[in-house]
Amino acid sequence: MKTIGAWRAALGLAAAAGIALAAQAGHAAEVEWKYYTYFAANDKPTQLHRQFAEAVEKASNGRFKIDVFAAGELPYKAQDVLKAVASHQVDMGDVALGFVAGDVPQLNAFAMPFVCTSIDKFYDRGAAAAKPYLDKVLDGKFHVVPLMQWVMPPQQLWLRKQVAGIDQLKGLKVRAWNRQQVEMMQLLGGTGVTITPAEVIPALERGVVDGAFTAAVPAYDWKFYDVVDFGYMLSFNLAHQVAAVNGAAYQALPADLRKILDDTARTFPAEYRKAMIEGDRTAREKLKEKGMTLRDATPEEEARLRKITQPMWSEWADANGDTAKQMLADVAAACK
Repeated sequence: MKTIGAWRAALGLAAAAGIALAAQAGHAAEVEWKYYTYFAANDKPTQLHRQFAEAVEKASNGRFKIDVFAAGELPYKAQDVLKAVASHQVDMGDVALGFVAGDVPQLNAFAMPFVCTSIDKFYDRGAAAAKPYLDKVLDGKFHVVPLMQWVMPPQQLWLRKQVAGIDQLKGLKVRAWNRQQVEMMQLLGGTGVTITPAEVIPALERGVVDGAFTAAVPAYDWKFYDVVDFGYMLSFNLAHQVAAVNGAAYQALPADLRKILDDTARTFPAEYRKAMIEGDRTAREKLKEKGMTLRDATPEEEARLRKITQPMWSEWADANGDTAKQMLADVAAACK
């Protein structure tokens, strides 16, 4: 009987050791977060967010797991993401500053036409110039940590019919996703209509709008080639995105896991940079293969568009205070 008892005790110790080893091997995460993006499950940005989450999980040996939820998997729209993070409905969110400009209008400097049109310049200098303002407003007002910045490729105009220049945009109704795009269309004699990403294709298909602003990557991901024929490559700005973290969740992390998160966030933007530059090139090629015509704005057209839209800078800065003025000046200088 003593032998059987000792055998059972040994089995119990072995089972306990096995459970401990399983936990150490990553079968049970110590911290598990929700990360929401308004992009669809198969879109390039969502894939990159998942890669970021996987990098954190790997660096922590499975102790820190970040579950990425895409559009439709949680009940939020792009305009809701900042508030969802601030109220800790999710731990992390992919915040498009153009979509949440109603909450943080003073941070939307990159939405100004031609303030920064180069992905390389954004990562080399623009993001660093923007960081103090993100810290001040997002952390100060919302208790949200701006963990990491990234950008979509330059914004373009996708149309159901071809145009020969900016004069032919007069009278057109175009899907816009921020106020600056609406204002730009007004200056060109057209109309900007705010439509969420999920509604873009149906609106184009039904002729509710004549075109839409977005980058080449989502234009391909969303199959624009099924509903439009023409890409007018204006490359007028970059869509500024922030991977934002709830401040309380961030502070509650064990120090070593917080360091892993910070270290990953410091190095991972290089992956976004590489993927978006390559993604933009590939998307343009594939859109052409699908039968679309893409035409770059001529230097003369770009010069005219810069002149027409330049007053938007000062009007926006004047309307949104000192933080907006300083941020715009700094990012414009950084991206020059």
